[in-house]
Amino acid sequence: MKESKIGFVWSDIYQKYDFGQRRQDHDIRFRTVLDEIRNSGMLDLSIVEIMPPDLLSLDLLKRIHSTEYIQFVRTISDTGVGDIDIDTPGFHGIFEFGLSISGALVTAVRAIHEDLIIHSFCPTGGFHHASYGKGGGFCIFNDIAAAVYDLKDKGYERILVADFDVHHGNGTQTYFYNDPGVMHISFHEDPEWMYPHDGHIHDIGLGPGRGYNINMHFPMDSGDQVYKYAFDELVPPLIDSFEPDFIIFLPGLDAHYLDPIAHIMLTTDMIRYVTEKIHDAAHHFCDGRLAVPSGGGYNPNSFGWSSTTVMSVLTGVPYTPPPQKPPFEDDDETWSIVQDNVELVKSLVFPVLGID
Repeated sequence: MKESKIGFVWSDIYQKYDFGQRRQDHDIRFRTVLDEIRNSGMLDLSIVEIMPPDLLSLDLLKRIHSTEYIQFVRTISDTGVGDIDIDTPGFHGIFEFGLSISGALVTAVRAIHEDLIIHSFCPTGGFHHASYGKGGGFCIFNDIAAAVYDLKDKGYERILVADFDVHHGNGTQTYFYNDPGVMHISFHEDPEWMYPHDGHIHDIGLGPGRGYNINMHFPMDSGDQVYKYAFDELVPPLIDSFEPDFIIFLPGLDAHYLDPIAHIMLTTDMIRYVTEKIHDAAHHFCDGRLAVPSGGGYNPNSFGWSSTTVMSVLTGVPYTPPPQKPPFEDDDETWSIVQDNVELVKSLVFPVLGID
């Protein structure tokens, strides 16, 4: 590679759709991210390549979703009548929009594979709630599954999906639950009260995939310190044991304490810390191959700060977001729950993977 470039996958189509008050993915989210990163000067760097997304191919779409579900989305798209799910309204053109917004991550991983870029950031994407026969949770098509299948076609044998979105990646989990070639690590809020109400610690995969599906969940009001403890205890040994050759990383932007639909108390300091560690792992194991879809994030300000923090790590350009102070600190009860959960994950997963 002559120059290590970072791809920023963007289309103005992301600003042209407003999903209404029933959906959190308002177009203002995307405008805020674009404005914050642009104001940082990062988009003007010679190492940053602004890349238009290709549409998700119909071949890939048919691999990740059933014929019946695809036709269901097409009908809503053509008529403008119906919803993808109770929380995911339909609209005219949603099929084409889904192909564009989910094609971004596949565009990114292909560009990384072809050595056109070394890392990528998509300020959209990470549609981890969509599964083979349905959408939901603001997700139409599962771009993560599509990207993993595309990478497998290209010969990658150990793909890490590091999903720190505050909601469990339930759809993604279903695709690779028995696949030892995909390690799926999900850090999320306790499914007892957080959508999609699964992602339990005992769900560690099946058959040859046993041990490669890792769920770590957190109680309400968990902050930076307990999150860092859990990360340091679990993630480095898991990655070291797996030795991935490609990493797809959802940085958990909706785990910020300002997010209106979650109850985790992270700041951009922790988002930076996690991103730096995953970035370092990509360089150590994968020759830098790292694709980052944004995942959720529904406070425009914190979503913009957090996204720009991620871009700062990928580009190496300093960025200082505004000062932040969560309303709660980690108390003894939170520490006790998190430590117990970490030990349970270790007891279930580490022996299977041969981790001391």
